Amino acid sequence: MHQATVRRIELDLTLEQILSIVRQLGPQEQEAVRKALETRPWSQRLDALLARVWERVASYPISEEEINEEVERVRTAR
Repeated sequence: MHQATVRRIELDLTLEQILSIVRQLGPQEQEAVRKALETRPWSQRLDALLARVWERVASYPISEEEINEEVERVRTAR
């Protein structure tokens, strides 16, 4: 029977030290770190963002005419 030995190591690192270490990793390893830290899948985050955008659209309606007027103001200012 083979017995494994597990050692626990604790390090006190600052955020800057952790970021420095991650920056030294290759692109694939950085992506693995990002995925490990991501709390929600990308699609859920996008859905939440779109829900907030549509909530603002409903709260602050703007007509197509108002949009066109603002576009023209910006064009004139340039």
